[in-house]
Amino acid sequence: MKLLILIFYILATTDLMLISPPMVNSSPQEELKLKSISEKTPIIINSNTLEIDQKKRTITFSGCVNAAQDDMAINCDKMIVYYYSDKARNESSIGSNRIEMIEASGNVIIDIPDGNKATAGKVVFYENEGKAILTENPRIQQGPDFVEGQRITIFLNEERSIIEGNNSKRVRATIFPKKIGENSDKE
Repeated sequence: MKLLILIFYILATTDLMLISPPMVNSSPQEELKLKSISEKTPIIINSNTLEIDQKKRTITFSGCVNAAQDDMAINCDKMIVYYYSDKARNESSIGSNRIEMIEASGNVIIDIPDGNKATAGKVVFYENEGKAILTENPRIQQGPDFVEGQRITIFLNEERSIIEGNNSKRVRATIFPKKIGENSDKE
């Protein structure tokens, strides 16, 4: 679960300015900052198409989307990154570089090291709230253990999750007992 939190944190704090148009009247320091993707290793995003919409403040990756960093990956049919407008400069440019929300949809699979995985039809990450919501048959699996329900909300800053069900799809958890001293949280 902690690694899933890390993936959303990486996406939310990553600078995707390599794919946006250059900012007018920006200093060399700002340009250098905007072009840096990660302090450690870059996130590589592959898709069939990429659309940047300045008016809607979105970057849309469509078709066999794969976002990977090191040994973590998110695969989905479509990923939309929403940006806040920069009211201080009176612009609604992707150059404002503040992520509001990331939405991954269509067969979302989040592969986490050590064989851990999260799947859902839709995952929405709210950057300011530090919250990720998995819907459409969400399931989180750590080794043989898993939990699933109607909706899974992960509070990233609190290391807390809520798994919700309803009358048609109840919460289901399968947990295999561990031996005393066995580490169940593989990081």
